[in-house]
Amino acid sequence: MLNCIIIDDEQFSVEVVTKYIKLLPKLNIVGIYNKPELALDEIKEDDSIDLLFMDVDMPNMSGIELAKALRSKTRKLIFTTAHSKYALDAYEAEGDAFLLKPFTFAKFSTTVKRLFPNESAPKPALNLNDDYFLVKNKEEDLRIIKVNYKDVIAFESSHNYVKIHLADTKTILAYLTIKDVLALIANRPEFKQLHRAFIISTDCISYIEGNVIKMQNNLTFTVGESYRPEFVNYVSNKLFRRSGS
Repeated sequence: MLNCIIIDDEQFSVEVVTKYIKLLPKLNIVGIYNKPELALDEIKEDDSIDLLFMDVDMPNMSGIELAKALRSKTRKLIFTTAHSKYALDAYEAEGDAFLLKPFTFAKFSTTVKRLFPNESAPKPALNLNDDYFLVKNKEEDLRIIKVNYKDVIAFESSHNYVKIHLADTKTILAYLTIKDVLALIANRPEFKQLHRAFIISTDCISYIEGNVIKMQNNLTFTVGESYRPEFVNYVSNKLFRRSGS
């Protein structure tokens, strides 16, 4: 088990890193600090820290300054920031990796596995490079169904199950969680979680109106508040505009 500490003054960023850590079985959170001076005071040499996630731009003390004091207390240090201009400073502060916000779970997972190649996580039961997966459908007496990723419009959380909406209007009800789905689609950038209850295939979006997304099967939802930064980033990268505008 790898013991992790998060230092970030933005609660949204803390929640993202916390969510991603919980998706990797070998990671364990032992501390979260919203104030860098508190982290400086409380983190001790014998705390057995394996991995430190640290924001750069924080009040009272920057992550670069804090790293100078804490670097010897952790095996690996990952800087997390929304500003690429800090990349060189992070390198000089002996950071092992640099994650530019907003970063995906795939990027997060790849970075951790690169730093801990033999410890980060067990081999997945699924081959994440396959074009399909198998799942038991509760509504067909647990018959095992083959599902092609290209046919998936959305995954929807429904109590203790996940509804898998398919292009042929069929819906599969599987005894899974959104956490399970996030692990399943970790290497598939076309899938994005833009609501607490929905993970969608961006290939199957019909249209976007404000913060409302309508899918090709008429499934409609409003982008969740905590997912707005990733949503804005996605739209900005994909929106075709007039040159120079």
